[in-house]
Amino acid sequence: MGRVLGLAIVVLTCLVPRVEAADFVGMHAANAQTRIDLAGRQRMLTQQMTKAVCLALPGKADAQWREQALAAAVTFEETLQGLRAGSPEAGLAPAQTPQERAALETVQEVSAAFTASVKQLASRDLHTVAMQIMIARNLAVLARMNEAVGVIEATAGRGYSNPVVAATINQAGRQRMLTQRMAKNLCLIAVELDRERSLKDLSQSAALFSETLEGLLHGNAAANLLAPPTPRIAAKLEQVSDMWRSLHPAIAQVQAQGTIGEAELQDTVAQLDAILVEMNAAVTLWAAYSGSF
Repeated sequence: MGRVLGLAIVVLTCLVPRVEAADFVGMHAANAQTRIDLAGRQRMLTQQMTKAVCLALPGKADAQWREQALAAAVTFEETLQGLRAGSPEAGLAPAQTPQERAALETVQEVSAAFTASVKQLASRDLHTVAMQIMIARNLAVLARMNEAVGVIEATAGRGYSNPVVAATINQAGRQRMLTQRMAKNLCLIAVELDRERSLKDLSQSAALFSETLEGLLHGNAAANLLAPPTPRIAAKLEQVSDMWRSLHPAIAQVQAQGTIGEAELQDTVAQLDAILVEMNAAVTLWAAYSGSF
Protein backbone atom coordinates (compact mmCIF):
# COMPACT_ATOMS: atom_id res chain seq x y z
CA MET A 1 0.00 0.00 0.00
CA GLY A 2 2.82 2.40 0.91
CA ARG A 3 4.55 1.82 -2.46
CA VAL A 4 1.35 2.54 -4.39
CA LEU A 5 0.74 5.77 -2.49
CA GLY A 6 4.36 6.77 -2.90
CA LEU A 7 4.21 6.25 -6.70
CA ALA A 8 1.00 8.27 -6.94
CA ILE A 9 2.63 11.11 -5.01
CA VAL A 10 5.66 11.13 -7.34
CA VAL A 11 3.38 11.36 -10.40
CA LEU A 12 1.35 14.21 -8.92
CA THR A 13 4.51 16.08 -7.95
CA CYS A 14 5.75 15.95 -11.53
CA LEU A 15 2.45 17.27 -12.84
CA VAL A 16 1.85 19.95 -10.22
CA PRO A 17 5.11 21.25 -8.71
CA ARG A 18 3.29 23.73 -6.47
CA VAL A 19 1.97 20.94 -4.21
CA GLU A 20 5.38 19.51 -3.31
CA ALA A 21 4.95 20.30 0.41
CA ALA A 22 1.58 18.57 0.57
CA ASP A 23 2.98 15.55 -1.22
CA PHE A 24 5.85 15.38 1.26
CA VAL A 25 3.35 15.24 4.11
CA GLY A 26 1.37 12.58 2.22
CA MET A 27 4.45 10.41 1.84
CA HIS A 28 5.14 10.62 5.55
CA ALA A 29 1.52 9.81 6.37
CA ALA A 30 1.60 6.71 4.17
CA ASN A 31 4.86 5.58 5.73
CA ALA A 32 3.47 6.24 9.22
CA GLN A 33 0.41 4.07 8.57
CA THR A 34 2.53 1.26 7.15
CA ARG A 35 4.99 1.46 10.05
CA ILE A 36 2.24 1.25 12.67
CA ASP A 37 0.61 -1.68 10.85
CA LEU A 38 3.80 -3.72 10.40
CA ALA A 39 5.24 -2.86 13.81
CA GLY A 40 1.93 -3.89 15.33
CA ARG A 41 2.06 -7.17 13.42
CA GLN A 42 5.41 -7.89 15.08
CA ARG A 43 3.60 -8.18 18.42
CA MET A 44 1.34 -10.84 16.95
CA LEU A 45 4.30 -12.76 15.55
CA THR A 46 5.91 -13.11 19.00
CA GLN A 47 2.83 -14.95 20.20
CA GLN A 48 2.25 -16.87 16.98
CA MET A 49 5.77 -18.32 17.14
CA THR A 50 5.23 -19.54 20.69
CA LYS A 51 1.79 -20.93 19.94
CA ALA A 52 2.98 -22.79 16.85
CA VAL A 53 5.95 -24.38 18.65
CA CYS A 54 3.65 -25.49 21.47
CA LEU A 55 1.22 -27.08 19.01
CA ALA A 56 4.11 -28.92 17.33
CA LEU A 57 5.34 -30.55 20.56
CA PRO A 58 5.57 -34.38 20.72
CA GLY A 59 2.10 -35.84 20.62
CA LYS A 60 0.93 -32.81 18.65
CA ALA A 61 3.55 -32.98 15.90
CA ASP A 62 2.27 -31.33 12.76
CA ALA A 63 4.32 -29.93 9.90
CA GLN A 64 1.83 -27.09 9.60
CA TRP A 65 2.76 -25.71 13.01
CA ARG A 66 6.51 -26.16 12.56
CA GLU A 67 6.30 -24.32 9.25
CA GLN A 68 4.22 -21.55 10.79
CA ALA A 69 6.70 -21.08 13.64
CA LEU A 70 9.64 -20.87 11.25
CA ALA A 71 7.84 -18.50 8.88
CA ALA A 72 6.82 -16.24 11.76
CA ALA A 73 10.40 -16.10 13.05
CA VAL A 74 11.78 -15.20 9.63
CA THR A 75 9.08 -12.58 9.04
CA PHE A 76 9.73 -11.05 12.46
CA GLU A 77 13.46 -10.73 11.78
CA GLU A 78 12.97 -9.31 8.27
CA THR A 79 10.33 -6.81 9.38
CA LEU A 80 12.42 -5.65 12.33
CA GLN A 81 15.31 -4.99 9.96
CA GLY A 82 12.95 -3.09 7.65
CA LEU A 83 11.62 -0.96 10.47
CA ARG A 84 15.18 -0.10 11.50
CA ALA A 85 16.93 0.39 8.15
CA GLY A 86 14.07 0.70 5.67
CA SER A 87 12.60 -1.73 3.16
CA PRO A 88 11.38 -0.58 -0.29
CA GLU A 89 9.66 -3.95 -0.75
CA ALA A 90 7.56 -3.42 2.37
CA GLY A 91 7.03 0.30 1.77
CA LEU A 92 9.11 1.22 4.82
CA ALA A 93 11.43 4.17 5.24
CA PRO A 94 14.17 3.86 7.87
CA ALA A 95 13.44 4.64 11.50
CA GLN A 96 12.20 8.23 11.67
CA THR A 97 13.62 9.49 14.96
CA PRO A 98 16.41 8.68 17.46
CA GLN A 99 13.68 7.44 19.82
CA GLU A 100 12.42 4.96 17.20
CA ARG A 101 15.92 3.75 16.46
CA ALA A 102 16.67 3.22 20.15
CA ALA A 103 13.38 1.38 20.77
CA LEU A 104 13.91 -0.92 17.80
CA GLU A 105 17.51 -1.56 18.84
CA THR A 106 16.22 -2.74 22.22
CA VAL A 107 13.82 -5.11 20.46
CA GLN A 108 16.73 -6.49 18.45
CA GLU A 109 18.75 -7.09 21.60
CA VAL A 110 16.02 -9.01 23.43
CA SER A 111 14.62 -10.89 20.43
CA ALA A 112 17.73 -12.41 18.85
CA ALA A 113 17.97 -15.40 21.20
CA PHE A 114 14.18 -15.80 21.16
CA THR A 115 13.82 -16.10 17.37
CA ALA A 116 16.91 -18.34 17.22
CA SER A 117 15.31 -20.65 19.80
CA VAL A 118 12.04 -20.73 17.87
CA LYS A 119 13.90 -21.73 14.70
CA GLN A 120 15.75 -24.46 16.60
CA LEU A 121 12.52 -25.84 18.09
CA ALA A 122 10.71 -25.62 14.74
CA SER A 123 13.42 -27.84 13.22
CA ARG A 124 12.50 -30.57 15.79
CA ASP A 125 15.56 -29.87 17.92
CA LEU A 126 13.56 -29.73 21.16
CA HIS A 127 16.43 -28.73 23.42
CA THR A 128 15.42 -27.81 26.97
CA VAL A 129 17.38 -24.54 26.92
CA ALA A 130 15.71 -23.40 23.69
CA MET A 131 12.29 -24.21 25.16
CA GLN A 132 13.11 -22.28 28.34
CA ILE A 133 14.27 -19.26 26.35
CA MET A 134 11.11 -19.28 24.24
CA ILE A 135 8.78 -19.55 27.24
CA ALA A 136 10.71 -17.00 29.30
CA ARG A 137 11.28 -14.41 26.58
CA ASN A 138 8.14 -14.37 24.42
CA LEU A 139 6.37 -11.86 26.67
CA ALA A 140 9.55 -9.83 27.20
CA VAL A 141 10.00 -9.47 23.43
CA LEU A 142 6.29 -8.63 23.14
CA ALA A 143 6.65 -5.92 25.80
CA ARG A 144 9.66 -4.31 24.09
CA MET A 145 7.91 -4.48 20.71
CA ASN A 146 4.81 -2.90 22.19
CA GLU A 147 6.94 -0.03 23.51
CA ALA A 148 8.43 0.42 20.04
CA VAL A 149 4.96 0.54 18.49
CA GLY A 150 4.04 3.26 20.98
CA VAL A 151 7.08 5.31 19.93
CA ILE A 152 6.21 4.83 16.25
CA GLU A 153 2.62 5.87 16.94
CA ALA A 154 3.82 9.00 18.76
CA THR A 155 6.06 9.89 15.81
CA ALA A 156 3.13 9.48 13.46
CA GLY A 157 1.12 11.92 15.54
CA ARG A 158 3.62 14.74 15.14
CA GLY A 159 2.16 16.52 12.15
CA TYR A 160 2.04 13.71 9.62
CA SER A 161 -1.21 11.99 10.62
CA ASN A 162 -4.25 12.27 12.81
CA PRO A 163 -3.07 10.96 16.21
CA VAL A 164 -6.46 9.34 16.92
CA VAL A 165 -6.26 7.41 13.65
CA ALA A 166 -2.71 6.35 14.55
CA ALA A 167 -3.88 5.21 17.99
CA THR A 168 -6.81 3.30 16.48
CA ILE A 169 -4.57 1.47 14.00
CA ASN A 170 -2.25 0.60 16.88
CA GLN A 171 -5.01 -0.85 19.04
CA ALA A 172 -6.71 -2.61 16.13
CA GLY A 173 -3.35 -4.18 15.35
CA ARG A 174 -3.00 -5.27 18.97
CA GLN A 175 -6.16 -7.35 18.53
CA ARG A 176 -4.24 -9.58 16.12
CA MET A 177 -1.67 -10.26 18.82
CA LEU A 178 -4.36 -11.08 21.36
CA THR A 179 -5.81 -13.86 19.17
CA GLN A 180 -2.42 -15.56 19.10
CA ARG A 181 -1.73 -14.86 22.76
CA MET A 182 -4.98 -16.59 23.72
CA ALA A 183 -4.17 -19.52 21.41
CA LYS A 184 -0.69 -19.78 22.95
CA ASN A 185 -2.13 -19.77 26.46
CA LEU A 186 -4.66 -22.45 25.57
CA CYS A 187 -1.90 -24.72 24.26
CA LEU A 188 0.33 -24.12 27.27
CA ILE A 189 -2.61 -24.98 29.53
CA ALA A 190 -3.26 -28.16 27.54
CA VAL A 191 0.35 -29.36 27.82
CA GLU A 192 0.66 -28.07 31.40
CA LEU A 193 3.54 -25.71 30.72
CA ASP A 194 3.39 -22.54 32.84
CA ARG A 195 -0.27 -23.44 33.47
CA GLU A 196 -1.26 -21.04 36.25
CA ARG A 197 0.28 -18.00 34.61
CA SER A 198 -1.26 -19.03 31.29
CA LEU A 199 -4.75 -19.26 32.82
CA LYS A 200 -4.41 -15.77 34.30
CA ASP A 201 -3.04 -14.37 31.05
CA LEU A 202 -5.83 -16.01 29.06
CA SER A 203 -8.45 -14.23 31.18
CA GLN A 204 -6.73 -10.86 30.87
CA SER A 205 -6.24 -11.23 27.11
CA ALA A 206 -9.86 -12.21 26.50
CA ALA A 207 -11.10 -9.25 28.56
CA LEU A 208 -8.84 -6.82 26.71
CA PHE A 209 -9.91 -8.20 23.33
CA SER A 210 -13.60 -7.72 24.22
CA GLU A 211 -13.07 -4.21 25.58
CA THR A 212 -11.01 -3.04 22.60
CA LEU A 213 -13.39 -4.58 20.08
CA GLU A 214 -16.27 -2.66 21.65
CA GLY A 215 -14.29 0.57 21.32
CA LEU A 216 -13.36 -0.18 17.71
CA LEU A 217 -17.00 -0.87 16.85
CA HIS A 218 -18.50 2.23 18.44
CA GLY A 219 -15.61 4.57 19.21
CA ASN A 220 -14.17 5.45 22.59
CA ALA A 221 -12.76 8.94 23.03
CA ALA A 222 -11.20 8.11 26.41
CA ALA A 223 -9.28 5.20 24.83
CA ASN A 224 -8.35 7.20 21.69
CA LEU A 225 -10.46 4.92 19.48
CA LEU A 226 -12.23 6.34 16.45
CA ALA A 227 -15.53 4.79 15.36
CA PRO A 228 -15.39 3.11 11.93
CA PRO A 229 -15.16 5.92 9.32
CA THR A 230 -16.24 3.76 6.36
CA PRO A 231 -18.90 1.09 5.80
CA ARG A 232 -16.22 -1.46 4.86
CA ILE A 233 -14.35 -1.04 8.15
CA ALA A 234 -17.62 -1.20 10.08
CA ALA A 235 -18.71 -4.37 8.27
CA LYS A 236 -15.38 -6.10 8.85
CA LEU A 237 -15.43 -5.29 12.56
CA GLU A 238 -19.01 -6.56 12.83
CA GLN A 239 -17.84 -9.82 11.26
CA VAL A 240 -15.05 -10.07 13.85
CA SER A 241 -17.58 -9.33 16.60
CA ASP A 242 -19.88 -12.13 15.44
CA MET A 243 -16.99 -14.61 15.37
CA TRP A 244 -15.79 -13.55 18.81
CA ARG A 245 -19.31 -13.78 20.27
CA SER A 246 -19.49 -17.38 19.05
CA LEU A 247 -16.06 -18.32 20.42
CA HIS A 248 -16.00 -16.51 23.76
CA PRO A 249 -18.08 -19.09 25.71
CA ALA A 250 -15.51 -21.80 24.93
CA ILE A 251 -12.71 -19.62 26.31
CA ALA A 252 -14.79 -18.79 29.38
CA GLN A 253 -15.24 -22.53 29.96
CA VAL A 254 -11.47 -23.06 29.95
CA GLN A 255 -11.10 -20.19 32.41
CA ALA A 256 -13.64 -21.84 34.71
CA GLN A 257 -12.37 -25.43 34.43
CA GLY A 258 -8.65 -24.70 34.20
CA THR A 259 -8.13 -27.30 31.50
CA ILE A 260 -8.84 -28.03 27.83
CA GLY A 261 -8.97 -31.27 25.83
CA GLU A 262 -7.14 -31.94 22.58
CA ALA A 263 -10.20 -31.70 20.32
CA GLU A 264 -11.38 -28.51 22.01
CA LEU A 265 -7.88 -27.05 21.75
CA GLN A 266 -7.66 -27.65 18.02
CA ASP A 267 -11.14 -26.22 17.40
CA THR A 268 -10.58 -23.12 19.54
CA VAL A 269 -7.20 -22.39 17.99
CA ALA A 270 -8.72 -22.72 14.52
CA GLN A 271 -11.41 -20.19 15.43
CA LEU A 272 -8.87 -17.78 16.88
CA ASP A 273 -6.77 -18.07 13.73
CA ALA A 274 -9.88 -17.32 11.65
CA ILE A 275 -10.51 -14.21 13.76
CA LEU A 276 -6.86 -13.24 13.21
CA VAL A 277 -7.41 -13.30 9.43
CA GLU A 278 -10.47 -11.05 9.62
CA MET A 279 -8.93 -8.73 12.22
CA ASN A 280 -5.89 -8.35 9.98
CA ALA A 281 -8.21 -7.40 7.12
CA ALA A 282 -9.76 -4.73 9.35
CA VAL A 283 -6.31 -3.34 10.21
CA THR A 284 -5.42 -3.25 6.52
CA LEU A 285 -8.57 -1.22 5.81
CA TRP A 286 -7.71 1.15 8.65
CA ALA A 287 -4.12 1.55 7.43
CA ALA A 288 -5.42 2.39 3.94
CA TYR A 289 -7.85 4.98 5.29
CA SER A 290 -6.65 8.49 4.46
CA GLY A 291 -9.70 10.60 5.17
CA SER A 292 -8.22 12.08 8.34
CA PHE A 293 -4.62 12.31 7.21
